[in-house]
Amino acid sequence: MALVGKAVRPNFRRALTIIEVVVALLFLVLIIGICLPALTRTGGRGSGYRQIKDGTMIRNVIQAMTIFAQDNKDTYPLPSMVDVNNQTLSIGTPGDSASQRGKDTSNHILSILIFNSSISPELLYSPAETNASIKIFSEYQNSNPQAAAVPANAVWDPALRCDFSTGAGHTSYAMLMPSGDTAAAADAPARGRLKSWSNTFNATEAVFGNRGPLITGKDAKGNPIYNKKSNTMAIHGGRTTWEGNIGYNDNHVNFETRMDPTEITYKRAGGGTHPDIFFYDEPDDADGLNTCLGIWVKAGMLPAEFKGVHD
Repeated sequence: MALVGKAVRPNFRRALTIIEVVVALLFLVLIIGICLPALTRTGGRGSGYRQIKDGTMIRNVIQAMTIFAQDNKDTYPLPSMVDVNNQTLSIGTPGDSASQRGKDTSNHILSILIFNSSISPELLYSPAETNASIKIFSEYQNSNPQAAAVPANAVWDPALRCDFSTGAGHTSYAMLMPSGDTAAAADAPARGRLKSWSNTFNATEAVFGNRGPLITGKDAKGNPIYNKKSNTMAIHGGRTTWEGNIGYNDNHVNFETRMDPTEITYKRAGGGTHPDIFFYDEPDDADGLNTCLGIWVKAGMLPAEFKGVHD
């Protein structure tokens, strides 16, 4: 009897032809062409994440400033008022905080918060940072800082730097210029911008946020004049426009799309109000209370004594 076997089907896979490969590649290019413009407009998921994280970090710093103020007569950190005996820095006359206002630079103000364990050095480095000269200060000394005049009695580490134009800087963020003076009477309010360097809970007082470019003046329409190639354009904004997170005294953070939002104004000497440019000390400000944010490498009592660093 003859055996009947099953037919055996050859086991092989058909290779893709050149035409099929080309079609697949063209389809992939088409998909990329459709998706890329949308990703570019929104900055991509990574950009959005950095913006949100950046805003959260700014809010955390303001919260730390507010907690500090609750134990210090409602005033945010002011090195000249917490180091009156020159144990941390030998500037001015011991016991006379007015003569020590040169201590009130951005690095010393922020260093007080770190020394008190209210924030960490990492919190001062923006996730959207683009300047290679700004770095996290990993060598901060929380006890007996050797850069202090009397390390054992220091109340912050003076080694934290903010001047990235002469080496490494350790903060990405700008703060309100703490110019002005405290009133003679113990119970009298501060004068000048020190009125806003406090937990006033005012929703229109900007105190801390992303830094901006150097503003050299205004054009005929009142718009800020600045270097559109500034490094700060690349933090959150476009190629020639500034955008950034700005924190206010009521502890809210807003993502601003211009340096002079219409709802933030100052009083003009000639009467009326005008949009306040965040990073510019308007010379026609009648009261000297306009918003002026910066990374301050020199300080004093008067606005003219302050010097900022820009990139």
